Amino acid sequence: MLCAAVLLSIACLGLTARALTVPDTAPEGPEDDERVRLPIVMYHHISDTKSIWGKYVVSAEEFERDLRWLREHGYETVRVQDLIAWSEGRFTLPEKPCIITLDDGYESTGVCAAPLLEKYGFTGVVAVIGAVAQQYSDQPDHNLRYSHMSWEAVAELSHRGVLEVQYHSWDMHTLSPRQGCNKMKGEAESSYRTALEKDLGQFADACAAYGVKTVPSVAYPFGAYCALTREIVAANGFRAAFTCTERVNLLTGAPEELLELGRFNRPHGVSSAAFFGKWEEKG
Repeated sequence: MLCAAVLLSIACLGLTARALTVPDTAPEGPEDDERVRLPIVMYHHISDTKSIWGKYVVSAEEFERDLRWLREHGYETVRVQDLIAWSEGRFTLPEKPCIITLDDGYESTGVCAAPLLEKYGFTGVVAVIGAVAQQYSDQPDHNLRYSHMSWEAVAELSHRGVLEVQYHSWDMHTLSPRQGCNKMKGEAESSYRTALEKDLGQFADACAAYGVKTVPSVAYPFGAYCALTREIVAANGFRAAFTCTERVNLLTGAPEELLELGRFNRPHGVSSAAFFGKWEEKG
């Protein structure tokens, strides 16, 4: 098994980069008050180890306080599959919908987040890095300070019902040679398409092999993508994609809107009221 420091450096690639996205433009359509407001919160690791609390690591107490705040203020979580069904006219969203996402597939997602989500009657979606899940399957390690879920744990969680599983790349969760699953400068379109589709395929094959139930959704590593990324993802059957752009989604029901969903990263040390207040400020 790799040493803890190396594992942390792998994990922290997703915890140090700023969102790299294409410019956000508001779609033409109904006025804002006629659109559905869908705020999305992004967590990563949940830990009671104080020394690692920070921008991408919160305590279990903070996570539970957030869930309590959402419930007390009338928010209801929706699943990705429900959001897709809504865009197809097959589902009615609640009055105050939101989505809870957890990136990178930390073991704390299953050990800590899932029970608390169940306690408050919420659901969420976890973005799994295939190569990291494979590493923890081949060389088990359950140190909750840094550990990630094995494929067995991911499969079990996917059938539990509280958390959907989505793609976070097979092995593109790095900043070099490319930034996440983005197209590299000067890279031929055909080469990029081949590389991304190979990565998508490896993730799908592993999920099939380990019995992981997934939803057709992507969380772009580091929020890095381009128009061609979006095109390839859609062509390969994905119906939703999560970016790292901090904005409340104002949705008309057009299916293409789901391929650039914004979300707010949840840091340590901010009260629930102050953090979720951004949903109103940036709506």
